[in-house]
Amino acid sequence: MLGSTPSRRQFLHAVGALGLGAVAAACTKGSTTDNPTGAAPSGAPGSMNAMKNGATQLSLLSSNTKVNPGKQRFGFDLVASDGSLISSGSPEVWLATDPAAKARGPYASTWYEFTGYGKTGDHSPKTVIPGTFVADIDIPETGNWFVAATIESGSHRAFGSGGLPVVSGKVPCQIGAKATPVATPVATTTNGLEAICTRIPVCHLHSISLDKALANGKPTVISFSTPLLCQSQMCGPVLDELILVSQAKAGKANFVHVEEFLPGPDHKPPAATLANQSPGFKAWKLETEPWTVVVDGKGIIRWHAEGPAMAPEIEAALNKVL
Repeated sequence: MLGSTPSRRQFLHAVGALGLGAVAAACTKGSTTDNPTGAAPSGAPGSMNAMKNGATQLSLLSSNTKVNPGKQRFGFDLVASDGSLISSGSPEVWLATDPAAKARGPYASTWYEFTGYGKTGDHSPKTVIPGTFVADIDIPETGNWFVAATIESGSHRAFGSGGLPVVSGKVPCQIGAKATPVATPVATTTNGLEAICTRIPVCHLHSISLDKALANGKPTVISFSTPLLCQSQMCGPVLDELILVSQAKAGKANFVHVEEFLPGPDHKPPAATLANQSPGFKAWKLETEPWTVVVDGKGIIRWHAEGPAMAPEIEAALNKVL
């Protein structure tokens, strides 16, 4: 059995409070590198157990939100035992329902870095995570899947693993599903925007209500986020990436920020509780933030990302439905 690792949400919540180094140390407490016991885990050649044997252990951080089988985006981060986040190289991703059996893969990954925060002049809380790896994976069937990432440099190998629940039923922002039309607040003046947006300064992706956007025949890109109150402090940077795309694709698509916690006329956001979530956020039944969703001109969800989402991949997903 492979060691358990924290979900991205658990990790990012702790990151906001403690910082990357402290959390990574906690994630890897008690573990050492290079198989200190000297005993090889039981597993066939090409299995995750075999990959883990003799490898430096990493924490693999990813969403544990349920997904459907099939081809999809898998975003993840890798943290070493000293708290440093790996942001170079091309980790290979592997899948298995049994860590002792031969794994599926490898799936190549690409590193994407946040750039929008500085480019857009954001002053909202900022995550310490500089970016994320993304791999396109293909999961053949439902089940409780193991996901592993390996990096090799010469004779040195590093390994991290986590879990991914794969189900046949409905999942958040389900690819191929009809996007939920819901009225969201609209404003164009600074005073009006400060009543419906927690970004500092406010963003301008509130010029059209989400239900109107989904009905006008254009593709729509949505950010479900709350820059000021985000547990992971990732909402602002992710929204900034969408702002960059909106500038590059102005007039070709709708761009809508669905604020999770509406400040109201006094411009003071409510407590970040489930009861205080905005009607737009509640209608989509999301349990985490941020989410970035690309919807085609017919109102069908074609791409989504939970957590980090960068301008190049958002724009690439949008180009497919323009």
